[in-house]
This record gives sequence, structure tokens and C-alpha cells, in this order.
Amino acid sequence: MMSKANTTERLGYLAAISLTLCVTLFAIFMITMNENLSYFVCIVLSWAYLIVACCYYDKSKTHTKVFALIGVAFAIIYVVLIDIVYFTQLTTVLSRTASPEILDVLSYSVLGSLMFNLDLLGYGMMAISTLFISFSINPETTPERWLKYLMMIHGVFAVSCVMLPMMNIFNSDMVGGDLIGTLVLVFWCVYFIPIGVLSAKYFKKGIDNV
Repeated sequence: MMSKANTTERLGYLAAISLTLCVTLFAIFMITMNENLSYFVCIVLSWAYLIVACCYYDKSKTHTKVFALIGVAFAIIYVVLIDIVYFTQLTTVLSRTASPEILDVLSYSVLGSLMFNLDLLGYGMMAISTLFISFSINPETTPERWLKYLMMIHGVFAVSCVMLPMMNIFNSDMVGGDLIGTLVLVFWCVYFIPIGVLSAKYFKKGIDNV
């Protein structure tokens, strides 16, 4: 019978692998302009990240659990926002079951739309989540130190994700906005993939030591 610690390590490892795979597929689907598949994979990505966050909480030491718990709380906000955005794209927007005016508001592909801004807010919440989780990690190896710092620095993304929509930087009149948006997201994927890989390594160490 597996111990609680063993269960956490295995679940965290599998979720981190799934998270890394989802981020990789997200980048591929964006580059190939397959929007609907990228929307779907982002929903699964959000679930995988929430599981990873919960496993970080369970694995954290008593004196740092509050940081991991805050990270889980922000991860939940991230999942709710992101799932609303992408589920709307795959249902109402894809089926076009609303008037053109409403679809303009609900469409993620329209720069500055409600869903576009909620998407940025969601990833801002994810950035805050990784920031707080990083404070709960007590690194013992060089890869774990990289993991901690990458998650901590990732928290900086929260500033732009929250502030840019308020400043109306992205809007329908923005020249080259679609290309800029795609490049920014690809950059995010390239940055986040190592976090997924190092997270998997972090949890796998616990499995190997059992």
C-alpha cells in the first residue's frame, strides 16, 4: 500500500509531465494556427497545473505551507478564469450561437475583448501562484534551485498580465497585434516548459527515494 508521501510524489510527477506536454502542444498548435486544439489543450493544462500546485502544498514543510496554500488559492482562480475563456471558445463562439455583437465580446481572437482580457488576468493569477509556491520550495540541489528561481521570476508576468489590459495596450486597432500576441505566448511556453520538467524531476526524486 502506497504511503501518503508516495502518492503525492507520483501524482505530482504525472501531473508535471502532463503539464509539460500540454505547454509543448500549446506552442505547437499556436505556431500551426490550430486555435481550437490550443483552446482545448489549455483547459487540460490548467487542470494539470492545479494538481501540481496541490502536490507542492502537500510536499511543503510545515513552516512554508501557508505560501503553498496561497499558491493553490491563486491556481484555483486561474483555472476558473481560463476554463471559462476556452470553454466559451469551444462552445458559444465555435457554434456561433450568439449575435455578432456578442461574439465580438466573447471571442478570444479579438484583441481587447472581454475573453482576451480575462485570459490575461487568468495567467496573471497563475504567475502569482508560482511566485508563492516558490517560497515553499526548500532547494537541496542545483536543479531545485533553478526551479525555485524560475517559478519566482515567473511571478513577474503577473504585473504585465494585470496592468496591460487596464492600459488598453492590446486592442483591435493595434498594428501586428496578432503576431505580437503569438510571439509572446510562444516565449511564455519556452520559459514555462523548464518549470514543468524541473517540477517532474522534483517529485520524481521523492519516488526514487522511497
